[in-house]
Amino acid sequence: MLTNARVITFSSALILPLALLACSGWTPFLNSNLQQSGLYIAYLLSGTVGLPGLIATTALLLLITYMKLRLGRREWLLLLGALAALLFADWCIKSLIKHLTQEPRPYLVWLSAQQLLPALDQFYRQSCELRAEQVHAASQLLALPAWLANHWQHGVNYAFPSGHTIVTITLAQFFGLIWLARAPRGAWLLPLWALAVGISRLMLGMHWVADLLASAILGSLTALLAVRWWLHHSQP
Repeated sequence: MLTNARVITFSSALILPLALLACSGWTPFLNSNLQQSGLYIAYLLSGTVGLPGLIATTALLLLITYMKLRLGRREWLLLLGALAALLFADWCIKSLIKHLTQEPRPYLVWLSAQQLLPALDQFYRQSCELRAEQVHAASQLLALPAWLANHWQHGVNYAFPSGHTIVTITLAQFFGLIWLARAPRGAWLLPLWALAVGISRLMLGMHWVADLLASAILGSLTALLAVRWWLHHSQP
């Protein structure tokens, strides 16, 4: 059974650590060595919710849900429909907010400060293809690992909010609350994974902490609505 206390506790485990990080003003990317091996671990964690990793992650969560809950055909169709609608809604909201806020990514701020990119207002007036070429050229000058250079090249849009974090929190909240309602074991591992992915976005220079916090709140709210809907409509 999914009680309000469980919802609040689980949601707090997803949001509170990011709120504390936001209050601390911690910016690991701006104070880190770009060559350190820990960045590759962050890259792998980030990849669990980037394409194609998102497909594998979602499939794994669905498989675990199947093994834990043994849902009937109607319940499965409702769950898949709710999840698809949830992810689509998050994508639309995220895209709209990015367009409205137009916040530069930390790594672009850093590259511009190193005079490896033009001023950011000029940089963002260019096409995505030209931005990616300029980031690639800057990465070669810095002799960055190919995986990091490629990751930066594919992230030349705006920072706020964090699409990776919205997806991570959405999946953690959606599956976590469903598991808590029907089969609680293992649900509390999901906030740990979500926090690790969020920190990986900071370490890679893709987001500010405020981006993660806002994304976590957004992902939690939309996921909670979807879970409430599914629990209500999947009753025998």
